[in-house]
Amino acid sequence: MRDTARESVHPWQIGLAVCAVVVPLPPVIGSGYPSFFALPLVAATTALTGVPLLLHARPAAFRWAAGVIAAVLLPWSLIGSWFGMFVFFPSVPLLLLSVLSDPRRRPRAARFLAGAGFLLVAALTLLWWGDGR
Repeated sequence: MRDTARESVHPWQIGLAVCAVVVPLPPVIGSGYPSFFALPLVAATTALTGVPLLLHARPAAFRWAAGVIAAVLLPWSLIGSWFGMFVFFPSVPLLLLSVLSDPRRRPRAARFLAGAGFLLVAALTLLWWGDGR
């Protein structure tokens, strides 16, 4: 009898995908606008960005969904910048890095790519939550 372990998405990939969802939210929360008119757009874009997280048990579907959503978010964040959607621009490289940072597929490059993604998250967090000096 042969035991086959079901492969799932690596924790580094899940962490980067979670960061892609969470990183755009601090500027929206800290904007100070009590009636942020683009709040439904932010909620819909956040929900779309979180779709790969629902596919954590299927690595191929996770990679496909994250790549497609990154391709959709790139023009959406640039064109939607008039509505405040530019805050989703950092989610594009984070989703792409989450696709590429699987140490089982790329053992040497995955550590560097995951580190670059988490460094990007730290820099953006310091930039957006910093005191502005």
